[in-house]
Parts: sequence; C-alpha cells; structure tokens
Amino acid sequence: MAGTIEIIIPAIILMAGAFMVYMSARLLGLNNKAEAILTIMVLLAALISLVLNFNDLSDLINNPDVYYGSYEPGAVLLVPSAVGVFIMIVSVIVSILVTLYSGEYLARDTRYLVYYPLILLLQAGLFGMFLSNNLFHLFLLTELTTIAASALIAFRFKQEIAIKAGFKYLIMSSLGTMMMLLGIYFFYRSTGDMHLTEILALPDRFTRIAAACFLLGFSLKAGVFPLHTWVADVYGNAPSAISGLLAGVFSKSMLFILPVICLRLGMTKSELGMYLMIFACFNMLIGSIRMLGQSQLRRFFSFSTIAQTGYLMFSLGIGFYFGLERAFSASLFLFLVIAIMKSLAFLASGVYQFHFGTQDIEKLRGAGHRSQLIGLCLSIALAGLAGIPLLAGFTGKWLVFSAALATGDLFAFVCLMIFLLATVIGLAGYLPVIVKQYLRDDAGAVSHPVSLSWWMAAPVTLLSLLVVVIGLYPEPWLNLVNFVVAWMVI
Repeated sequence: MAGTIEIIIPAIILMAGAFMVYMSARLLGLNNKAEAILTIMVLLAALISLVLNFNDLSDLINNPDVYYGSYEPGAVLLVPSAVGVFIMIVSVIVSILVTLYSGEYLARDTRYLVYYPLILLLQAGLFGMFLSNNLFHLFLLTELTTIAASALIAFRFKQEIAIKAGFKYLIMSSLGTMMMLLGIYFFYRSTGDMHLTEILALPDRFTRIAAACFLLGFSLKAGVFPLHTWVADVYGNAPSAISGLLAGVFSKSMLFILPVICLRLGMTKSELGMYLMIFACFNMLIGSIRMLGQSQLRRFFSFSTIAQTGYLMFSLGIGFYFGLERAFSASLFLFLVIAIMKSLAFLASGVYQFHFGTQDIEKLRGAGHRSQLIGLCLSIALAGLAGIPLLAGFTGKWLVFSAALATGDLFAFVCLMIFLLATVIGLAGYLPVIVKQYLRDDAGAVSHPVSLSWWMAAPVTLLSLLVVVIGLYPEPWLNLVNFVVAWMVI
C-alpha cells in the first residue's frame, strides 16, 4: 500500500476503536456507561480527523497524487471525497449523541458489550464506501455495514419482533449487495478491471447493465419505491437509538454514493435525474399517506422516512437532470436537517417508550405534561419535519422548492406539485401527534412528572436546539454545503 494515509485515518480510528472498546469492556468488565464514554472518545478522535480533512479539502481534491492504496489491478484504492467527508462529519456527530443517549437507554440491557463496537464498525464501513474506487472493495464494505446494522437492529434478540426486523434487513440489504456483485461481474467482463476512478470514456452495454445493477442495489438500501417495503418493519422495531441513526443518516447517505458509481459506469445525468424525480414522487406520496394510519410512534416515523427519502431524491434529480448546482446545495442541506430532525424524533420516542413502556400514540395522551422537556423536543422534531417556518425543515424544503421553480420545466413543476401535496399530507399527520401529547388522559393515568436522566436529556436538547438554530440562521450552514458542492466530483 502507498499514498496519503491522512485520508484514511478516520477509518483507522473507527476500526481500531471498535476492537479497543470491545477488548477493554471484556477484559476490564466496564459497565454500560463506561463503555459509552470510551466509545464517545473514539468518535471524537475520528471527528477531529474528519474536520482536519475537511479543512484541507481543496488540497486533497485538487491533487491527483492524494490517494491510498494502489492503481494496480485488483488492489485497494481509496480516494478522498468531499461529499463523503461532509456526510461522515454529520454521521459521526449523530453517532456521538446516539452513544451518549444509549448510556441510559441501554441501562436495562445486558448485551451492551457488542453494541458500541458495532456502531463504530458501521461508521467505518460507511466512510470506506465513500472513499473506495475499487468496486469489489466497495462491495465488501457494503457487506460490513449490512452485518453491523443487522446486528444492531436485532440487538434485543429476546424479542421475537426484533429478530424478525434484523433478519428482514439482513435479507433485503443482502439482496442489494448481491445486485452490486452482479454489476461487478458485468463491469469486469467489459473492462478487465475493478477500479472506477473516473467516468468511462467508452461505456458499453455491459457497463450500462452494471450501472443498472448498482442503481437497484443502492435504491434497495435507501428504501426507494418499490423497494421500500422493509423500511417500516425494520425502523419500527429496532431500538430507537439505532432507528434514528439508520433512518436519519445511513439510508440517506446511499443516495449520495449511488450517483458517483452509476454515472461513472455510463449512465447519463439526464437518465439518472429522470429516475430520481419519477420515483421520488412515489416515495413522497406513499410515505406521507401511509404514515397517517399508523398507531405506533416509531412506525409513524418510519413511513415519514420514506417520504423524506423522496424529498432528497427529488432535489438530487433536479440537480442531475437540469444541471443545477443550487439543487445539489439544497440536497446536502436537506440531508443535514433530516439527519438532525429524524434522529431527534426517534430518540424522543425512545424516551417515551423507556419511561412509559409504550409506542402507542393514543396512550401518549398527557405525556407532554409528565415530561415537559421531551414533549417540547418531540414537538420541535415533528414541527421541523412538517416544515413549519423558522425551523430547519422549512428552510430545507424552501431550498428544494426554489430549485424546482428555477428549472422552468413542466415536468419539474408536476413533481413540485406532488412535493407540496406530500408536505401538506405530512402536516396533517405531524400536527395531531403534537397535540395528542398535551391532551388530558381521560383514563386517569398517573400524572407524576418523569425524572429524566441527563444521558437522554442532553442529546435530545442539543438536537432540538440545532433544529431551531439552523432554521433561524441558515446562512452559515448553507455556506458550508456550498463549499462542499464546489468540490463535488461526480
């Protein structure tokens, strides 16, 4: 191996940290909170390394000699990615908050020993997927994330529904990676190589079939219609902390890896843009409509996740089909705010389940009075997801709306109408849940206030503040994503 090792230091920290955390907890008999603190230290070290990479982004992207591995056939090749660094910074920050939250959330579980190393491995695999320019290496890293995510989803293995959710994710995600493996076969048959560093000069039918295979594989992992049927069963039954991480960050990040691979394999930008815009309409409508009939809070958020995947697809589709840079900026900004709001929603719902033992929306009447902080935080998450003005969700949707208007195209306007319709339907779903938290419980349930641990209170409070601050002061965050877009290599 040769090249610039700085670009892979975050992955090294995360993978070595997973081993260190597991061995330390095993040998020293660390309790849950101690292991959570140790994991946070590893994540902070990785975050610092990622921020340093972000500060040097222009040097890393501009210099063709900056890579790690080898260009020899069959060798590992890792190349810096502006979007990958940005998404990983967001992902690691959310993981830190999820880990802090889990210090109390897992207080009643005895298998915390493997929980935190799996989170670190999931992050390492995701970062490697963004860096990898060798398709088979990408396949292996995708399998790493699949195994880690499946184990985290089925973490509470004594619950039959958790085992089913983990197994369903494993099967569905593995189908996606098998499609990628088939795509690798077609690519290798055409080129005799595994490297994919730039757009192919002469794509042929085999490379275009390979592009279709990767398109299907990543679409399945992202939950794109009609490959979305696993989403509600998985995110609705996984631990709340894991659902927040996977639904808010991991599944959405697949939409940013997908274009890099498919375009380099010969798919045109107009073809990819059209695909994203058409299927975005299905995601937006189905997710918004299906969430209205849900009685369980996490399933409610799971269906809204399908709609938010559609919002991201719509914005990216506009960017590729019409060549609008502002649409890419809107996509990255929307990714940021969805990651924050969706994680907040699942973490807040987890607090309710932890203290009240239920996810039934009807049984949460009065919960906002018993825990005013969580009631407020969940209300902020719901209002942000609904697109209420002055919150981050409104700014993200406004940017997408503006980008669609700028196209001046009839098809984009039709998709925009569906986008607005899905937003209105979503509003009809989110607002009643906010109100229900503060309704009096006619059944006469105990109204004593809940004592909330700071391990849970701190992450949800910080995420809530971010939703408000980003909504009120979006300029610094927009400058951040514009800087990333300037160095996007697609």
